[in-house]
Parts: sequence; structure tokens; C-alpha cells
Amino acid sequence: KYQGLTPWEIWLSEAQERMVLAVPPQKLDDLLELCTIEEVEASILGTFSNDQRLLVSYHGQVVANLDMHFLHKGNPTRTMDAHWTRPADPNSKAPQISTQFSQALTGSFGPALLAILRHPNVASKEAVVRRYDHEVQGATVLKPLVGRSGNGPGDAAALQPILAEQSVKGIILSNGVNPLYGKIDAYHMATNAIDEALRNLTAVGGNIEHAAILDNFCWGNPNDPAQLGTLVRAVKGCYDAASGFGTPFISGKDSLNNEYRTEGHRVPVLPTLVISAVGVIEDASRTVDMALKTPGNLLYLIGPTSNELAGSYYGEVVDQDSFDHLFANTAVPHVNVARARSTMKVLGEAIRAGLVRSCHDLSEGGLALAAAEMSLAGQLGINLDISHITSSDTPALSSEALNIVRLFSESPSRFLVEVTPEQLGAFEKYLRTNAIKDTIYIGAVTNAPRFVVYDGEQELMNLSVAEIQEAWKGDLA
Repeated sequence: KYQGLTPWEIWLSEAQERMVLAVPPQKLDDLLELCTIEEVEASILGTFSNDQRLLVSYHGQVVANLDMHFLHKGNPTRTMDAHWTRPADPNSKAPQISTQFSQALTGSFGPALLAILRHPNVASKEAVVRRYDHEVQGATVLKPLVGRSGNGPGDAAALQPILAEQSVKGIILSNGVNPLYGKIDAYHMATNAIDEALRNLTAVGGNIEHAAILDNFCWGNPNDPAQLGTLVRAVKGCYDAASGFGTPFISGKDSLNNEYRTEGHRVPVLPTLVISAVGVIEDASRTVDMALKTPGNLLYLIGPTSNELAGSYYGEVVDQDSFDHLFANTAVPHVNVARARSTMKVLGEAIRAGLVRSCHDLSEGGLALAAAEMSLAGQLGINLDISHITSSDTPALSSEALNIVRLFSESPSRFLVEVTPEQLGAFEKYLRTNAIKDTIYIGAVTNAPRFVVYDGEQELMNLSVAEIQEAWKGDLA
């Protein structure tokens, strides 16, 4: 890349966008021809030998000659200290709920949803998305922004490469991230990030059995035992989730020592892990997006809802003291990997079979935000009744607090699905036959441009789609 590099600089350089390939001699000319066509620089480095040594030369001069055993085993391993303290058990302290705290939160479902829509991590990124050409070569089947006006937040992108040999196969790309969970436990941040990346892939019709994942760690100084402790927790979460889903890590990137200085102290960044997923779909035309399609269609919630509001965006936008008192025993979302994998496998099959009109994963902001995003993308209204959403871990909550859990819990592995009345029987039978039990009918798509939520006869939220869009898009609305 640069002129004048010494041999050791060439050998140890960590410049990116490079790969080393092992190529059979009879295939070498084909590879070099392909590289020439694509204007990719390719260099022949050498050959494998049988002498168990690494021999490196530079213009005829030997600059490295190492025994292979020493190369791999001779370097002494480094021992580092990693400390992590488990957060206090939320069930160890009884919640002190008072009427004033309950009223402070439960009387404001609509404003809370609008506040989440305005949150910088949630609000529209259209200004950034439009700045880049995401339709290079015209291969984009599902764009980052979807819906009637092309402004809804899609779950994943789908590409159908234009090849000399025609194919209907497509590639799906998705992501998962929530650093707020890392404030509590980086292990669950990691498992949730993997779950989110894979459920985003599933939501558009992807097959998690034909998927792989990548990691991107952004962390503080690993020489700090506390920082290394959280990093170890995150890596363990990555291992457990990837093993459970049967989804391999094929690459990744680590960015460590990220700190900033304030008031004379060095402060680490919030530990953050981004998981990217990539998968193959046999027919790119079988994908769906998250925008509502037709008034009269039915809406189903798939996946169990629990009292998992720790690290949630609802907790970010409401009065913190009130939240802490009302939800003293809430938890950070926990991923049941076996159940999540089964749900994603079956739902992906249902989408590819044409049983689903639209689908959106539930992540930050929970059910309320997912439904609002589907509404603004399709520019259609919604009537929801959440009274049938139950949870085994919420018996001690008041009815008002239970509705907060129903609306804003960020329990993982959940989806909001739009189904036509004609496909209702086939859809329910398919899920039932494949042992997917956590399926609840919660409402319908309407032509009236209003987002309305009930708990039985009690109205909890009544917003116009225009209000929702304005909150999410800000000045771009």
C-alpha cells in the first residue's frame, strides 16, 4: 500500500481489506484473471512445504525462518485480570409501589410512545441513509427504508446479485445492537444482539439455518479488570447464543481502548456490541417488509412477553424515580435460545410460503413501537387490544403496570405479523403444527389513520398516524 516499507512492516502490517487464499496450482490462472477483471490487486506469496518451517524472504534475503511448533506454541501466553460483579437480584427487594408513582407513568402511554419515537437511537435515520447509494447495480430487493412513501424502518436489506448466470437467490443483511443492556450485563447484551440480528433476518423471510454472523466490539481499556470482565461476559454470551442457534461467526472486528477524558479522568465508552447477520434466501421474491398492507388484515403477536424493562427505552424517557419504584423487580431481557430458534425457523418458513403479508420484529420500545413503525410505514391505522397478552412473571403488578409491560417490554424473540383473513386458518395451523404456542391475535389494520390501543374496553392510546410520523421523522416529516 505504501512505498518504502521494511520487510517486518510488510509482514506485520494490519492494513484491512486483505485476504490470503490457498489456491490449487491448476486454478491459479483463473483466479488471477478474475482479479484482473474486478481490478483487485493479487500477489503470489509462496507455496506450502513439508519441512514444518516458516520461511520468509525479501528480494532473495531470508528475513524469517521459524520452526512451526515455536511459531504456534512458543510464545508465552498472557494472563490478565478480569472482574465482574453480578447485578443485585431484582427479586431481593420488594417493589414499593404507591399511587403517585403509578399515576406518574401509567397516565402517559401516548406521550411515552412519542418520546421513544423521538429518541436519537430510534428516530428516523433517513438523512444518513439517503446520503449513501444503497442501490448500486440495481440489485436491492428490500431497501433500508420501506413502505408507501419509502420511509419506514426496514428490518433487513435483501439483495439479488446480478450475475451472468441468472438466479432467483438473494442475500439478506441485518443487524442487532442495544448498548443499554450492557450497562446491566454484557452477557445479555450479546445474546440479545444475536437474537435481534437473526430475528431481523427472519422478519423479511430469511432462513436462520442458512445464516452466519459477525461481531463488532467497541470497548474500553482491557487492562482495566472491570472492562475486561464485561468483555469476557459479552464473549461468553456470543459463544452461548451462536452455539445455541447453530449460527457460526465468520468474521468480526474489535475496537478496544476507547476512552475519553472529562474533569481530569479517563472514562471508557459504553460497552457496545453490534452483531451483523448474513443469509441466503432461495427466492428473493418471497421476502416481505414491515409496512402494513391492507385494511381488514389481522395482527398477531408471536413470542412470550415478560417483565423485562431493565435497559429499555421506556425507562429512558419516563421519570426515573417513578420507574424504579414501579418496576423494582424488572429484568434485562433474557433470550431463551432454543425457543427463539424454533420460532424463527417456523416463522421464516411461513413467510416464504406466502402466509404473511408483513412482519416486524419487536426490539427497542417493545410492541408499541413496533406497531407504530408498521403503521407509519404503511400509512394505515391500527386497532389493538392487548388484554390477552399475559405473562407468568407479572402477577404482582397492578393492571396499569401490566399494561406498561405489555406495551413497552423489550422481551426478545418476538414478532408482530400481518395476516389476511383468507390465510388466517392456514397461518394458525402452520404455527400450531410446528409447536409455536405463543401466538396471540391482538388487532387489525384499519383505513382510518389512527393508532388506537385498548385494554379490553379501556382506551390506552389514541394517536394519529401523522403524529407518529412527525415524532419519528422530526423536521423531515
